Parts: sequence; structure tokens; C-alpha cells
Amino acid sequence: MTYGLLTPDVPLGPFEGARITVWSTPGKQAKLHAAHSCSYVRLARTVTEREVPLDAAAVGRMCPKCMTHGSWAREGTGLDIFLRTVTGLGLLYEMASYNEADEEACTDSEVAQAASLLHLTPSSGPAATTSQEPGGDAEDEDESAWDELQDARRVRELVFAEWLGALASLIRVHQALGLFPWLRNWAAAGVRRKDERLEALRSQAEQLVKRSTLVLAAGVAALEKPAIPSDDPAFGPLGSPAEAAVQLTSLWQRWQSCAKDSWEPLREHEHLVYQLADTMSSRRKGRAQMLERARVLLAKWEEQAAHTVASGEADERVLLVRLPGGSVPVRGSGTSVLDRLGEWERGVLVSYTVAADWQELTLTLRVPGPVAAQLLSRRCALSYEKPPAGAGGAPGESATREDTGGLAPGVFDDTPVTGRRLVTPKDLAALRSSGRDPEQLYVVLGVEAGVEVVPLSVLERRCAAGWQGVIIAGARDLPEALFEGRQAPAAVTGMQDTALWAPRVFDPCDEAFGRSLSVAEGERVLVLLCEGRREVGQALRSLVLARTVPDLRTLDVGEYDDRGNARRPFVADVWNALLAMEQLDLEPFLADSESGRPPGTPPLPLGVLADVQVYTTDAAGQYWKSFSAIGVSTRAASAVAMPFAA
Repeated sequence: MTYGLLTPDVPLGPFEGARITVWSTPGKQAKLHAAHSCSYVRLARTVTEREVPLDAAAVGRMCPKCMTHGSWAREGTGLDIFLRTVTGLGLLYEMASYNEADEEACTDSEVAQAASLLHLTPSSGPAATTSQEPGGDAEDEDESAWDELQDARRVRELVFAEWLGALASLIRVHQALGLFPWLRNWAAAGVRRKDERLEALRSQAEQLVKRSTLVLAAGVAALEKPAIPSDDPAFGPLGSPAEAAVQLTSLWQRWQSCAKDSWEPLREHEHLVYQLADTMSSRRKGRAQMLERARVLLAKWEEQAAHTVASGEADERVLLVRLPGGSVPVRGSGTSVLDRLGEWERGVLVSYTVAADWQELTLTLRVPGPVAAQLLSRRCALSYEKPPAGAGGAPGESATREDTGGLAPGVFDDTPVTGRRLVTPKDLAALRSSGRDPEQLYVVLGVEAGVEVVPLSVLERRCAAGWQGVIIAGARDLPEALFEGRQAPAAVTGMQDTALWAPRVFDPCDEAFGRSLSVAEGERVLVLLCEGRREVGQALRSLVLARTVPDLRTLDVGEYDDRGNARRPFVADVWNALLAMEQLDLEPFLADSESGRPPGTPPLPLGVLADVQVYTTDAAGQYWKSFSAIGVSTRAASAVAMPFAA
């Protein structure tokens, strides 16, 4: 499958008529290119740059190569977000995937055959041999039957993997349609096909797990630690009763951990008993009796789990599950919450889902009481909750809601500030999901605080709490003309010395005295640290904005994305340009009673240092240093900040 390319039939909505810059050769039907560097026009004698309105005619003339790899709008603008969301691996690609069974998909007959093997009772098929001890009767096992069972398990994994892929794809489609609702009618037929394919996969997956097994696993999870028969003579080979208690407790913990998160029958976990004999010889006296007694112990725990769920199994509960939404990344950009679903949770979703609300990205589940208790109490990959009070008990089709207009020009574009639209959480979610470098510094204008510089994570938290304001510009939007000549180290200071850290100068008469604290020195160090890397321009832009922040602690957002990567508004090298490297000696500024000066000697005035922010920790909030007469580190960052005058 190729990348999704924009076609003339795709509705452009409020972006219809937006002016885009193109390059083309002469001719009314000549292809339009996003960049002069496109290989299709690079060798042409005459190439004209001009602006054209974005409409169906322009889309029909767009160069396919530029549509795949080029950019038709300035990065971070509403039009750029729209085109990235729709093209490439976005909406158009998703609409063409998981909408029908391909040649590698499992057929209904293959699934039915796999289900019949997976659901065999211990006495009626090859699954009975899975708990046999390796090296014993397993050598006489029917290898053909075992291979068939393994093939059935592979079918189950394939079906569930495709179901998860189809679910994630449909989530991404509805996310895009939520941002650009004018595409809903155009996409309706394709979405219906994806819905039908997802339901077909869910039906196949449901056949491959047993509800009774899922309920019993919930009962296992609810069990308290049972009494451990450590003084049972059968466990004598394990050592003293205290030593036996340790190993039997470990057996209980391993069994509960495996059984509660599995869709396999509990009999499949009997092999755990052999870990008790890991260090024993196969000829050890009492070994066989010990293993048989351990199997009886596991059967007893299984009976306790069955008794736990027996009373609540008929008590059905309705739950809502919140699908990950923004946590489902664009295809190919990494794993998501859905990829971390365990066997038991996947089995519950395919077995008990009764309705879906794709506009709200929620599924409705009707589950037995024990399963509901576990979904609400244990740590699961997804978020489960009870329906709101007054909601109908019988779930149905998702209601049709009035569209709010979606993402349109005027939030991120270079429009006059007077025409800017208030930024919403949905706008910021779109920016984060489709921007190349969304976690940067933004100049914002709020009703209460006025003009500020904040990272995207901070802006997201504020919008979620009801903050009202507009985005004026991001760090990447600052004009290139501001930084011309500043990306070469020698141009910053007028010196040819490109040593990273300049030598300290203690003579106040030296012209280099205090240079290490200057703005120019910070820029010089930053350029050297970023030398040979493309982000030097962006780093300088971030530095300019960060210097205006009154409290640098707001720049250390301390958040991580869904894949565990730290969210930082700029590269770490910016801190080296933003913060002084030396400790400042405060003694000359202290009263004579607190310093080593002779009595009656007046302290020096702070002067320009009166407004300097002093930090007592490093940028990670560690290495605490208290204020003292000897000096305070300004290396900087996050725990305590106060005016130097304090």
C-alpha cells in the first residue's frame, strides 16, 4: 500500500482557497511542485514561483512526489496540520487499510478449527499433555496433535493482532474526522467498511477465548494469599518448613500472576510446579510425590477462585472503556497503549463489547460482576469507568452530535493577531499529534496573565483547566533574519577563539571581565554545542524566548509521552546558554557582620544583579544547595527561585 495522496474529491473545508506557494514550468497543465528542489523541475530551464489558491484544480495538478515528501504549507500552521493528518500515513492511508480481508487473513473455517482445538478439555485432546514433565511421558506425546495445537495458538495471535491493528486504525480515522468534521460525509462509506471489518475480526477473536476462563481469571486476581502448607511432609524435599514456605509462596505468586492475566485455562499453568524441582535430581527421593502434591495445591487454589466468582457471575455490570485517543500514535511512529494490552484484557474486550461510540472514543461493555470488579480496581492498560448517572442501561448506537467546526485557520496561522481564534484542547491535541516538533516554546496571550512564553505541555494543562487565550507564535515562527550571522561562533563575540568554555577572568580592568555572564557568551556556547547539527537555529530561537521567562522552573515540564520519552521544549544545550556556569561570591554584598570585612565597611550595591533569578538546584531539580555567605550556584533550574536581592 502506498502513502495516501490528496485527491481532488477530498473536501478542503475552510482551507479551500488558502494561498499556497508553488513552483511550476510554463503551461496551464504543468504540474505544481512544493519545492524548487523537486527533481522533476530541477533541470527545467524556466521555473516560476507563484501563489495559487488551494482548490480541486490545484490538487489535481500537484506533483505526486511532492505530495508524498513535500510540504505545501509552513510547518505548524492549520493547513500544514490538515495536510499531514490527511495525507501520507494519515487519514487517506487509514481509510484504505483494514477495510477488507486480505490474502493473509485467517478464514472463518480456520478460526473455527483453531477454536475447537483450543477449547478441548484436559482429557479429550493434546492440551492434556502440556502439563507433563519434560523428559518423561512427554517423549511419547503425539507430535502431530501438539503441532496442531501450536498452529491453533498462532491463529489466535494472528487474529488478535489484526483486530488490534484494525481497532487502532479506526481510532485514528475518527480522531482525524473529529478534527476536520467536514470530511465525515465524504468518509462515511469507507468508515462503514472499516466498522464491518473490525466487527468481523472481533467475532473471530471471540471464538478463540472462553468467557468462563476470563471470569475464572478474574477470580484468581481477587484471591487473597492462601494458607501455605509448608509443614506438609510431602514438601520435605524443599527443606525445612521455613524454606518450604518461601518456595511455596513463590509458587503462589507466580501462579496468580500468570493466571490472572491470561486467556488460557488454568490447567495450562500447572507446569509452574516444576520450578520447585529446578535444583533437584530427577532421582531425588520424594520428588514425584512433592510435584503431585503441588498439583493438588494448584487445583485447590483454582477451586477457591471458582467459589469466589460463583456468587457474582450472574450480576452483569455495564462499563465504559475510554480508548486511548491521542495516545494512539501515527502509524509507524511507535507503540501505543493498545500494544500493551495483556491477554486477559484483550479477551475481555472482544468477548463483552456491546456498543461503540466513535465520536467519544468509548466502548460499552456488559461484563459479569467479577470481571467488572477487576477492571475497576486493578491496573489495566485502558481506563474503565461506570456509566454516568441517568445514562440508559441498554447501550445502543452512538448518538449523532453536532460538529463543533473542528480545526480551522486562525489558531496557528500567520493571520493578524486580532483575528486569532481561542486555542482549545482539541487544537493542541492536533498540534501534538501531527507536528514534527510540537513540544517547543510558544508566545501566548492570555486574558489574565497577558503575554507569556510557555512550553506546549504547560499550555495543554492550562487549556484543560479553562485558560482562555491565543497563540501568537512558536519558537520556530521567529524570523530567520533575527539570527543571520549568529550561527557562526566567531560572529557572536567577534573573536576567533572557538574554545567551548572561555577562561575565567578575575581582573575587573580586563575587557573580558564578566563576559562569561553575557548574552553573547551564552549564544557562542550554544552555537558551539550545536555545531554540525541542524537544530542550531531552533536552539537560538528557543534561547531568545526562554530569556523572557521570569521563572525558569516553568520550562522544566517534567512530563513523558506514551512511549516514555521526556518532553522537552528545547534541546538540553539551551540550558548551558541560559544559565551561568560559575558560583557567585555574595560576600561583598553582605553586611559587615555577616562577612569577613572590617566593621563599618558598607556592602556593595547589587545594581543590575538585583533582578537576577537565583536557583538552588540544577535543571533536574537535584543537588540541593542552600544560600550561604560563601556563594550560591546559578547553574540553575527548578526547585527554588528568588530575586538575587532577597
